Amino acid sequence: MNKGKETKENPDWFTFCTNKFEEILSPSSLAWMDSLNVIRELRDSRGLHGLPDWQDAVSRSIVTDRSAYLSLLRDVSIGLLVYDLEDSCNKDEMALIHLVRILDEIDRALSRLYEKIEDYYIAMHPSELAGYEKNIRELVDSFAKKETHPLRHLAKNLINLQESRSNIALHVREYAEKVIPNMSALCGPLVAARLLEHAGSIDRLARMPGSSLQVLGAGPSLFKHLTIGSNPPKHGIIYQYKGIHHAKRKSRGKVSRVVACQLGIAARIDRYRGSRDEVFIEKAGERICRAGKRL
Repeated sequence: MNKGKETKENPDWFTFCTNKFEEILSPSSLAWMDSLNVIRELRDSRGLHGLPDWQDAVSRSIVTDRSAYLSLLRDVSIGLLVYDLEDSCNKDEMALIHLVRILDEIDRALSRLYEKIEDYYIAMHPSELAGYEKNIRELVDSFAKKETHPLRHLAKNLINLQESRSNIALHVREYAEKVIPNMSALCGPLVAARLLEHAGSIDRLARMPGSSLQVLGAGPSLFKHLTIGSNPPKHGIIYQYKGIHHAKRKSRGKVSRVVACQLGIAARIDRYRGSRDEVFIEKAGERICRAGKRL
């Protein structure tokens, strides 16, 4: 009985969608944000009336009819959802994922443009085709220094883009060591960050078995195996880890399995502890080294 009395005395949410100056609230106004904060605090503390009625809102002159009530309810619900998403979102994790995607886009753009510049140079100097050994970055630097060269501005922009790429890569390393410290310690910050980006979140990564993590990023090869029966892929993104691609060819599969298993454990530690575990890192590193030495 007391519980019902307390619920009845709790205010309705729409009573906070107006103010003493009788201003019309809009989602862009400060009054609207203040109202949302009050509603949110009372909602979390269960201080709101459980079953409000649109007719009550009309009788109190909050809205004019049921349609206006539903419209206000929609705006408030979206506003509360935005606040909840902002609180639940790990901004460092999201920053890391999007920086990796930007980094990969820059790499693709640079690779494509370098290829076209190389084709241009060979077309303009066919006599050098047989012994062509000119470094593409040296070529871009030389174009940027020539005042009348048609690719001068592009070359300068490519140099600036390469500097931006280096700066972003530095930030990726910093975020990776903060968000996924144990994974970063095992396979390097850039490889760990790409695994996280491909999985989409640390939650998904932590729930993955080692076998899935091992072939993460090997989608085309895995699809080919499932459709035409080719050999299954031994590794995906983790092949970028030097302990795998420097291993002997016949032992790469075994090393990949061990690395994926240890990375799966590291992902769970990063997800549920969020701190670097030196004992685990040392033991995991030893297991990976032993797997690489076995024939």
